[in-house]
Amino acid sequence: MKTNKILIIAQAFYGNRTETSISPEDIDKFILGYSGDIKITEEIDRTVIKIPNTDNLVLIYNKYEEEKRLLEKDELFEKENYQLKPLAFITEDNIEIYSRCIVCRISENGAYESLQDEDYHKFMKYLAG
Repeated sequence: MKTNKILIIAQAFYGNRTETSISPEDIDKFILGYSGDIKITEEIDRTVIKIPNTDNLVLIYNKYEEEKRLLEKDELFEKENYQLKPLAFITEDNIEIYSRCIVCRISENGAYESLQDEDYHKFMKYLAG
């Protein structure tokens, strides 16, 4: 049985800074671009980064997808002199993310939760427009 959906902001999902809702157990599928009952066949590593100066906001991505995007970034620059822009950047921690990622809340016990109205101004500056 699936739990209730949570409200998130997604990067590289119908554009950037897209508000949508997903089931917490489908976070990995969502980040990989899978939908429905499609079985995941790719490597998954859910990497969670705390949003600076917040208690319960996190950015989540898959490190394996990020590795692929970084290789693509290098190839694009080498072959086409094209500079790929990051989808998320946390300057305080010198982090740039080039693959699909999401932002949501996380509880003290590690459960993912919906964003609240007061959260948006705390993280939007870290996401490409």
